[in-house]
Amino acid sequence: MKTTIFTAIFAMLTTLPIKAFSPFLAIEDEDKEDIKLDGRTEDEREKSLTLPFGAYQENNREVCIISYDAYQSVTIRILNANGQTMDYCTSGLSPLQIVSFDISNYANGRYTLVISTPTGTYLSGVFEI
Repeated sequence: MKTTIFTAIFAMLTTLPIKAFSPFLAIEDEDKEDIKLDGRTEDEREKSLTLPFGAYQENNREVCIISYDAYQSVTIRILNANGQTMDYCTSGLSPLQIVSFDISNYANGRYTLVISTPTGTYLSGVFEI
């Protein structure tokens, strides 16, 4: 009986996306607006139902990126509508690490967030201020 209950609970949990377990996403915040990311991950054969990164904009003051895995090198850039780099960083990331960019001085407009790794991940998303 215990095995059956455990199996049923495990089956339900495995159908949830990894993001459901993230403590940062567990708190609903009306001031946070998700940035939809599209692109490719480093190995299509290992691609899960969720992307290896998440991103959101908070109060038109900050853009935050969360890594759901460890990476030795990640480059994150914010481009304006003309393709000019407004801000960037390159660093290693640990699981659930958040990288944030202050966008409070950016002019109103449309911006693109680009996340890339040397192993082939290339994700981008658009946000507006």
